[in-house]
Amino acid sequence: MEIRRIIKEAIVLFVITLVSGLLLGIAYQITKGPIEERENEQKKAAYQSVFPEAEKFVSSEKLEANVADSEAILKAAGITGVTVTECLEVQDASGAALGYVMNLSFAGSQGPMTMAYGWSVNGMTKGIDILTSTETAKMGALADEPEFKSQFELKQTDKFSLDDNVDVISGATITSEAVVNAANAGIAFAKYCAKGE
Repeated sequence: MEIRRIIKEAIVLFVITLVSGLLLGIAYQITKGPIEERENEQKKAAYQSVFPEAEKFVSSEKLEANVADSEAILKAAGITGVTVTECLEVQDASGAALGYVMNLSFAGSQGPMTMAYGWSVNGMTKGIDILTSTETAKMGALADEPEFKSQFELKQTDKFSLDDNVDVISGATITSEAVVNAANAGIAFAKYCAKGE
């Protein structure tokens, strides 16, 4: 009698678990597309914000190969801790190259961050935009505020550094350093792409 009750309860639990898993799988499949679409729209808006005069963002096999090799490219430039997950050529309406936009992934003080970075062919950083962040509100999250991001707008520099050309966010030195390192990775990677190596 006891064994039958245990088997019955086990079967009931198994069926509940199976149905729950199937429902979760269905919900994931339904929401997966809209979530990806929203993320792509957010990324495109960020690219447009860091390169406002862009008419087109164009991928190429060469840029994709560079992205695949980005860790080695950045390491050769003395930069670690940043991954280039996408790089697109920025073009005007006629198809002339204006520069590059890229998606950079790195660690902040509280977890992973992603950032859009824009660089023009004349060697100018066009700007940055934080795409995702888990930084603390009123501290590291201030990296996404205009006061901090404006320090990277239209800057002709080979390297950003805290207290030299970027003011640290009070109470968020690690986040500030991480964003500066990511911007420097953007510069190094864009220069590599511009050389056409």
